[in-house]
Amino acid sequence: MSTKRLSLVVAGCAVAVYAGALWNRFALDDNPVVHFNALVLGWSGVWRAFLSPYWPPELGGGMYRPLTLATYALDWRVGWTAWFHATNVLWHAAASVAVALVARRWAGDRGALAAGLIFAVHPVHVEAVANLVGRAELMAGAFAVLAVYAALARDSVGWSAAALAAGLLSKENAAVVPALIAWAWVVGLERPSRRRMAVYAASWVAVGAAYVVVRWMVLRHESTFVNGAPIFIGASPWAIRLTAVAAFADFARLLVFPLKLRVDYSPAERTLVTSPLDGSFLL
Repeated sequence: MSTKRLSLVVAGCAVAVYAGALWNRFALDDNPVVHFNALVLGWSGVWRAFLSPYWPPELGGGMYRPLTLATYALDWRVGWTAWFHATNVLWHAAASVAVALVARRWAGDRGALAAGLIFAVHPVHVEAVANLVGRAELMAGAFAVLAVYAALARDSVGWSAAALAAGLLSKENAAVVPALIAWAWVVGLERPSRRRMAVYAASWVAVGAAYVVVRWMVLRHESTFVNGAPIFIGASPWAIRLTAVAAFADFARLLVFPLKLRVDYSPAERTLVTSPLDGSFLL
């Protein structure tokens, strides 16, 4: 199967399953971040986003995701709600194709097609695609996969570092990229020379340091959210950690058996686990 055909099949499937999202409106966090955020309503938002927090300062601007904000400013040049959602769907399609291309490197055409299609239609991605603020996850995910692909399949330090930087500027999740690449080296998928590994490590340090410095400069005067879950008030450190492990197990289950999906997975929605024998911990 040609790369073009593989990409078209995977992207087409990703677009088809989320075509219904085009009729969605602004919901929940979409309103303060996109709909009513004066920062992204004009052309200046494209570059002002890099000097501003993700959340409006009056709501607690303790996050830095300028590349995502810049795309909202570009979307406002069209202005249709459907266009915003179409952009999300296209980012999801791009991430799905990137997953397929990475898988193809070691699993062949069939493995690549399976990986790309599973990623494209997996129910756990619904919230990221259907809500506009989910674009941060979509962009960070797409750039993270591209960073891994550039390092492992192309051995390009420059492109991998650039994709990592773009991912971090989309959302903090992209910080896992160095660990993913290092894990691939450990298991033997691709293993460059030690000197080459050192070059990659130096690029990660440089990108990470630059990101931390810029983020600090932009956010140093901003307040942050106070996001403490009521169930953790007065709880023992043991119970808090058991609850975290149970939550991790729940997320792992969603990847394999996504039967029960919720709109909120925050700590405020967790049930405190106090014993390893607790049913939610064991399951």
